[in-house]
Amino acid sequence: MAALLKAALPQLRTFKPQELANTAWALATLGHADVDFVAALMEAAKPQLRNFTPQALANTVWAFATLGHADGAFMASLLKAAEPQLRDFTPRNLVNTVWALATLGHTDDAFMAALLKAATLQLREFTPQNLANLAWALAALGHADGAFMAALLKAATPQMRNFNPQDVANTAWALAALDHADDAFMAALLQQAAGMVRDLACAENRTQLFLCMLWLKDQQSDVAVPAQLSAACKRAWMEERSDALPSRVQLEVLAVVRQLPGCSGAASEQVTEDGLVSIDIAVQLLDGSRLAVEVDGPTHFLSNAPTVPNGATRLRNRLLEARGWRVVSVPARTGWDPHAKRGQQAAREYLLSLGVGPV
Repeated sequence: MAALLKAALPQLRTFKPQELANTAWALATLGHADVDFVAALMEAAKPQLRNFTPQALANTVWAFATLGHADGAFMASLLKAAEPQLRDFTPRNLVNTVWALATLGHTDDAFMAALLKAATLQLREFTPQNLANLAWALAALGHADGAFMAALLKAATPQMRNFNPQDVANTAWALAALDHADDAFMAALLQQAAGMVRDLACAENRTQLFLCMLWLKDQQSDVAVPAQLSAACKRAWMEERSDALPSRVQLEVLAVVRQLPGCSGAASEQVTEDGLVSIDIAVQLLDGSRLAVEVDGPTHFLSNAPTVPNGATRLRNRLLEARGWRVVSVPARTGWDPHAKRGQQAAREYLLSLGVGPV
């Protein structure tokens, strides 16, 4: 493969749109991530994006997301080329495109509105996997559209019996992350999950379902959660939480937090009173209020809007707030360094500016 890419590299500028899309798709399918070649492939594709077919556009964005190659400028150009063609995208093209955006953490509200408009017209043609993946992607991006979700669930209801374990888990998590309540749909979905407990072998699927159960509890929902399903998912969640260890940055933030007024008792890797939700740094303030300081790396935010939390982060924050904790996010991506030029004083000022400490 290395020899083939070396031979292709100087010829990329002569590749036609379909050849560029096929090359990207092949690399992603093979799982061959050659950073330099992929960057050159993007550079060659960019001036030709307007000539890509809907299938080529969808395959290309899926390929780069699968390869984990994020380039905000290229994505913006691709979406600009794709938007006028969305009416010609197949259901799979639409879903693969949103999945790619979610995987890359790339948001574009205008494009998403246009895509959902196109998807609404075809929802009856979506497969169970299409529907579940679309719901998951919207939730991962934190893109809430109540009317569209209602339409999606309406299309999903008669197909629910064909959902596989991952479809069930993705959809349940999506409803929680989007804070979209539909008791009738959720009750049916959890019954479907209960009937396949033994097939929910993937720990991630079980933890997704447990997060949904926590959200239902916080909503004081009347939806009954089957006991066997609840127990299995809780075990998976607790096992995952028990493996958590503080990062270097988290410990550095903790040291500075303890220097702030009323925060000397701050503790790392704590849990809420019910023992179910982890807190990076927990602070019990003198006035009795509680502060959850979350040290959030880049994966907690959208890549092209790095101050905007993604769907998973928003769900975490809601779960903590429902348990009486005020959440303050410390973005680790900003190059946190308490040992930099102004040292500890600058670090303290930075944390105070974020709201760490008494209100």
